[in-house]
Amino acid sequence: MTGRLPLSVHAFMIVICYFLVANNRVHARSINDALGTTSFSWLKAIDDAEISAAGECLAARDEKAALLIHPAAVAGITTGTAKLSYVSHYVDTQYGSVGFARQIKKHCLGFRLTYVNYGEFTRTNKLGEKTGTFTAGDMGFSVNLGKQVRNDLKIGATVSYLTSKLEDFTAQAVTADLGLLFYPPFEGFTLGAVLTNLGKVTKSYSSGHNEILPVTLTVGGRKKLVHSPFTLMVDVIFPNDNDITYALGLEASVKNTLFLYTGTKSRNDIDIVNRKSETDYSGFTTFGFGIALDRVRFNYAYCPDEALEDIHKITLSVITP
Repeated sequence: MTGRLPLSVHAFMIVICYFLVANNRVHARSINDALGTTSFSWLKAIDDAEISAAGECLAARDEKAALLIHPAAVAGITTGTAKLSYVSHYVDTQYGSVGFARQIKKHCLGFRLTYVNYGEFTRTNKLGEKTGTFTAGDMGFSVNLGKQVRNDLKIGATVSYLTSKLEDFTAQAVTADLGLLFYPPFEGFTLGAVLTNLGKVTKSYSSGHNEILPVTLTVGGRKKLVHSPFTLMVDVIFPNDNDITYALGLEASVKNTLFLYTGTKSRNDIDIVNRKSETDYSGFTTFGFGIALDRVRFNYAYCPDEALEDIHKITLSVITP
């Protein structure tokens, strides 16, 4: 492993350091002042079932598990892969994505369409009288480009166009996600980082109001235990609108065909206050399984919630000719 790291990697590492310092200054506050200040909140959700089932650990996920989610995962892809995800969320909200990735003229490219459907709402006037119904939803289209810089390093970027609609009000934004995956000289060990939702809201819901995007930095590692079916994952998450949180994930593989997942996330300060929690962690809070066949991979995630409704996620990946 010799040679210098590319300039783009150095720039990405500088951005990571900035987020580490900036978030460290605000973490000691009881309730984060930035809470609720960002729009396009649906960008925080992960629709991939395999990632969600393992505590939403993302930073060091590679290959099919993170394809079209982690910007660097597409680097080095050799076969075409179609990927579909569906999520049954709270109060009839549904969202998901459909995407495709493959190598085109030596370029590793991915394309992804994401949607959110919040269902139908009742419209009322100032007196509370029903006057009809209206709908709300979000949509995004993304282009992902990745590159294998050297045997132990992958980098990638995803550019997205986003639109959000609430009745007759619309907002639009353009974002960029950056990611890298590094493979140290230790068997089964991966380090990674993802910086999501950098960009600009080009059109706000109402004139004169500046919308802020939910920028998040996630850094973490993944270790496949030698002579064991288990893989351990850990992430540290730095959002610009909430407290620092930690994610833990565990994967068990049975003959590389059946996979079992579980994971958890630390509570932020407002969760501890609202739910009167005595611990930072709530035990294992996500579960799931996966089945990998020759050309097809199916994953399911179950994310229970005592206060609201349980969330179910399904992801299907198919290798194409």
